[in-house]
Amino acid sequence: MKKVSLLLLTMILSLPCVFAQQPKIEKSESFEIPTAGFSKVLLLKNGNTAFFHFTKKEGIEVKIYDKSRKMIASQTVTSELWNPKRLISSIVEGLYEINGEPVLFLAQFDGREPTLYRLRFDPFTGNIVKEEQIGSMPKIKAFDVASADKFYIEKDANSDCYVVIYFNAYGRGTEDRIKVVHYDGTHKPINVGYYELADESLRYLNYIGAVVDGNKRVFISTYAASNLKGENGHVFVSRLNATDSTFYSKPLDFTEDFRDTKSVMHYNRTSNTIQMLALALTKSKGGGAYYLSFMSYIDPETMGLKSVKLLTGEKTNEYIHNVLQIEKNYQGMPQTMIVNKDNSTTVLSEEMTQQTTVNQYGAVVSASTLLGGIGVSELKEDGTEKSGYVLMKNQMAGGIINPLYMSSRRKGKWMSLLGYNDYNSYISYDYIGTDNNRYIIFNDNTKNFGKDEDDRRRALVNNPNKLNTVCYALKGNDVNKFYLFGATEEKDQSNTCYIDASDYMAATNTYATLLIERDGHDRQVRMAWITFQ
Repeated sequence: MKKVSLLLLTMILSLPCVFAQQPKIEKSESFEIPTAGFSKVLLLKNGNTAFFHFTKKEGIEVKIYDKSRKMIASQTVTSELWNPKRLISSIVEGLYEINGEPVLFLAQFDGREPTLYRLRFDPFTGNIVKEEQIGSMPKIKAFDVASADKFYIEKDANSDCYVVIYFNAYGRGTEDRIKVVHYDGTHKPINVGYYELADESLRYLNYIGAVVDGNKRVFISTYAASNLKGENGHVFVSRLNATDSTFYSKPLDFTEDFRDTKSVMHYNRTSNTIQMLALALTKSKGGGAYYLSFMSYIDPETMGLKSVKLLTGEKTNEYIHNVLQIEKNYQGMPQTMIVNKDNSTTVLSEEMTQQTTVNQYGAVVSASTLLGGIGVSELKEDGTEKSGYVLMKNQMAGGIINPLYMSSRRKGKWMSLLGYNDYNSYISYDYIGTDNNRYIIFNDNTKNFGKDEDDRRRALVNNPNKLNTVCYALKGNDVNKFYLFGATEEKDQSNTCYIDASDYMAATNTYATLLIERDGHDRQVRMAWITFQ
C-alpha cells in the first residue's frame, strides 16, 4: 500500500502545472557575479527594484531597476561615518522601504561601542540621501560580531512607522536594560521610553519581541525574573502609548519557566488582537530540553490574554502519516507566521538539527545545521489547526541556524556566520501566498526531483552547482511540483536562486530574487522577477 501511495503521489507531482497557472518570469541583463558577502533585494512601491550587495571591504554595491526591469543606476557606496572595510563584521539589522526610500539599519563597532547607523537611499539613483548614527550601546570587553547585535528594528506592516529597541543585557538597573524609540515615517521620534516593571524585584530581563501600531503605540514582550535561576519569572507583554512615558504590562500566567523564549508578534487591526507566536525552551522530565510552540492572542487595550493555543502539529502529522506514508511524526520548528486577510494564520516550519565539533579544549571548530522537511500549518482565527502540508527536503547549512530565523530574514537581517553566508544564501525555503494559491520555493538536488517524497532516500543538498530551483503549488489537497525556471537539458546546467536575497510584494504577487544560470563552467547572474497567480 505504501509503494502504491507513493507512486501515485509521484505521478501527481510530476504532472505539468494544472492546478495553478505557470508564473510569469522576467529577467534582467546579466551582470558580474557578486563577490563574497551578502545580497538583498527590495521591491519598491513605485515599481522600481533595489539590489544591495554588502562586500567584505569595498562598500555596499547598489543597483536600481525600473518597472521595465532595466538597470537605471549602479554604484558602490562608501562612507566616512561607518566603516566600509568592516562590513563582514557588521550586522544588517533591517532593510525596509520607508517613506518611499530604501532604509538600511547597520550595526558596527565604533571602538568597542556597538553603534547603530541609519542609511537612507534614493529609490532612483541609489545614492545615499542621508546617513546618521542614531544610537549606541555601552562599551563591551569582548569583541565578536554577535556582541554588536543589541539592536532590534520592527516596522509597522500598515504604515511607515517603526521602532528601534536597544537591549543592554548587562545594565545595572532595569531602566538601563531596554530603551524604546518610536519613529514616524519621516524618521522623527514620536516617543522614547525606558522599560520598567511595577515589581522592582524582577531585575533580570530578556527581550523577546515587539510590534508597532502606527503612530499610536508599541508593544513589546520580555521575560523577567528575580534572579538568573528564573525565580518568580514570567513572560510579560507591555504597551507604550505614544503619549505615555511608562509601560503598561501584564504577565502571561502560564510562562513561569520560559527563560529562553523567542517570538514573532503581529498586530491584527481587523480583529484588534496581538498575535504572538512563541517558542520556549522547556526542560523535559528526563533532563533534556525541547522547544514548546504556542500562539497567544492578547487584547491590546487591557493587555489580557484572550486565549492561547499549543501548536501540536496535528495536521502536519496527519499529512506525513496518511499522504507521505512516513511513520515518524513531523519534527519541524516554527520559523515565522503570516496573518492572512481572512484572519487565518499560516505557520511555516522547518526541521532543524544543529551539529557542532569541538577540539580537545572544548572550543567549537566547526558547526552546521541540517534543514529538513517543510511544514505548512493553516490555523483558524481562533488558533485551531485546520490543515497542514509537509514537503520533504534534505539540506545542509553552514554554521548554527536558530529558530525563527526566517522571520529575521524577511526583515533583511544578516550577520556573518563563520564564512558560510555565500553558500547559505541557497538553502532553506520561501513561501508565497496569493489570493488564489500558495507556493513553496527551494533549491534541490536534481537527483531528488523524480523521487518519492520520502526523506530517507533524498540526496543531500550541499553543493550549489548541482541545484535547481523547485516550486510546489499548493491548492486544497492538490500538490504540484515543477522547476521554477524550467528544466535543464544537461547535467552540468542549473538554474538556482538566492533564497536569502529574495523579496516578495503581496500587492502585485511579485517575487524578486537573484538568479544564477550555470552552463558547465560558465555562470551568469541576473535579477529575476516572478509574478504568481
